Amino acid sequence: MGTVRLIPLLGLCWLVQDAAAEPRIVIVETRGTPTLPTLASQVTMHAAATVEVQQQADADPLTFVERASQLVAAGTATLVVWMAPVDHGYLVFVAGRGTGRALTELVRVDVALGAPEIERTIALKIAALLDAVLVEPGPTTRATLDTIAPPVPHVRAWRLEIDGTIAYETHERKADGRIGFFVGRAWQRGPWTLVPSIGGYWQPSGTVERAGGRASILELGGIAAVEASRDLGPVEVLARPRLVAAAISARGVSDDGRRGTATVFAPYPGIEVGVRHAVANVGFGVVGGCDVALIRRELIIDNKTIVDFGALRLHVGLALTVAL
Repeated sequence: MGTVRLIPLLGLCWLVQDAAAEPRIVIVETRGTPTLPTLASQVTMHAAATVEVQQQADADPLTFVERASQLVAAGTATLVVWMAPVDHGYLVFVAGRGTGRALTELVRVDVALGAPEIERTIALKIAALLDAVLVEPGPTTRATLDTIAPPVPHVRAWRLEIDGTIAYETHERKADGRIGFFVGRAWQRGPWTLVPSIGGYWQPSGTVERAGGRASILELGGIAAVEASRDLGPVEVLARPRLVAAAISARGVSDDGRRGTATVFAPYPGIEVGVRHAVANVGFGVVGGCDVALIRRELIIDNKTIVDFGALRLHVGLALTVAL
């Protein structure tokens, strides 16, 4: 009788022990993750592990390593896998207890392979890495990990931005359209991304008529700025202190028909703030800011002010950013 009761008890203990020992892989779909409908089943088949898929579409894949490490440290997963878009494909990252690194680049896949081959390639790499980390990490295992996972991930370091804004002054120029561009180099500092950049803009003005004459104005400027940005869920917030060097060219005509041209230089320190939403490596944003003139300029004809450029300028508009 006692033997009959002992068999189910031993079976239950075996099941509990087996479940506790079974490896668990968490696949996290971060921002820009491609649609791979059978990846989880492929990993289950090749790695013989429990697989869970988590949706975190607002998470930045390049800064997700801290959260992945927390999942591993808490015992939630043996391996945490996620992907980041790169030129012509994707990087697959993994964090795990036995990898010997906080972050490992598992494999780089080309988008031209197509979803079925991408899924198969990733699943086989995950299975190979799982086999390596589940054994005692000796020299052979460490060599296997180094072969599977090159230690240096690719990071999108360059940023290109095109802005279309409306610039506003309280004096004669009022509102003008402005087109600008920036190129910068990005560095990651914890949760913050710093992007020193340079750029320029083009701002034409219509004809301004006042007592004493009229003038048409064209402004070209150079900009040096440092952007600090941070992810906040679905959007990225940014602040951008900047220094503007403007060259303002004016063509004036007096009431009696005399003509003349003048070009002046005007420095403007300022700041710009905005929000941006990224889709893969392209960001769509809204920006706004103000600039303050260090030198206040006026266009004068026959001792009469035709255009006062003022001391304060505001601008607001849209920005398109591409990470390379």
